[in-house]
Amino acid sequence: MSKLTEQQIAEYLKAHPDFFIKNPDVLAEVELQQQTAGTTSLVHIQQRQLREHNTLLKNKIDQLVEQAKENELIYRLFSDCHRQLWTNYDFTTLASNLRNIICTNPSINECHLVKYDKKFDELIAHRLQNDGIYLGRVSQQERDLLFSDTTQSTALYLIGNTKHPVAILAFGSDDVNHFEPAKDSFFVLEFVRSLQLRLLELA
Repeated sequence: MSKLTEQQIAEYLKAHPDFFIKNPDVLAEVELQQQTAGTTSLVHIQQRQLREHNTLLKNKIDQLVEQAKENELIYRLFSDCHRQLWTNYDFTTLASNLRNIICTNPSINECHLVKYDKKFDELIAHRLQNDGIYLGRVSQQERDLLFSDTTQSTALYLIGNTKHPVAILAFGSDDVNHFEPAKDSFFVLEFVRSLQLRLLELA
């Protein structure tokens, strides 16, 4: 009779999950050696694995809840910003009101809406050339154009396009990880499109 392999035993146990129920004497005698936990029973190992799995699920749920809260906050902020587009009739007032709204988010320390100037050409060429959007860290020279020294991560949106730039909308955070390429920008992009239309009207 050929010797059973570990894989064959594992496949049999998976196919017969009631094996230990039907053979409780076998389960009572089973002891497995683990380097980190010493000698422990199969039941204890299963319990520990379930606890670890539940912890992972809880952490995932907590992350989803936090993401949902953040999305709700962003939605409310940009809903307020959308209203400002149609109640302000000059660039300076609009920029000031947008800054006051956006900076109520405790994670965003700076918000600047600035008209295009040639001094931004290098920034546009380096960060906004492809799709007019950049999220992440900037160099000290780029930071000096728009932000304070404490700003660690930024979000830049070009209003207009690289051939005909109109303005730059810029957000800054002291948290180095707050703005990063994988961050969801749906609400911001919707606002940027509306902002572009409004600025063209005000021009």
